[in-house]
Amino acid sequence: MAQDSETTQSSDKSERAKKIIRKHMLISIASGVLPMPVVDIAILTGVQLRMVRQLAELYEVEFPEQRTKSIIGSLVGVSAVATAGNLLGMFLPGIKALVGLGALATGPATTYALGQVFIKHFESGGTIWTFDASRGKQDYEEELEKGKQVVEQSYVGMKP
Repeated sequence: MAQDSETTQSSDKSERAKKIIRKHMLISIASGVLPMPVVDIAILTGVQLRMVRQLAELYEVEFPEQRTKSIIGSLVGVSAVATAGNLLGMFLPGIKALVGLGALATGPATTYALGQVFIKHFESGGTIWTFDASRGKQDYEEELEKGKQVVEQSYVGMKP
């Protein structure tokens, strides 16, 4: 009976974690919509940092902000460059229209991937301090591909 309770509690925690990720994916769309260079990256980083903080609280894991920022930077850094592609939109009118969903999908897809990596890490008993960036990077890349699919399925037809 105790094991059933633990399984239910773990399942409930996983569902709450998924809701945290979905909420932050939706919020992160703002980073692709705003036509302000550099501000979009700052917004996305803030959204993702907040998401990881909420996941850490859910899994009762210490949240050292500077260490978490460093981890996010190492995982999402390359993907954020795609968001920085919004800079082109400031200098080349119409470029966002050509890129379409791709520019808007970067924030939510990276947020999804980051959230999934942290859930996996926290559920395995890991903490922010024990996070292995090289292993996390591999997991992140796999989850990013899934994230792109989730975004396409979830936000098809949305207009900024």
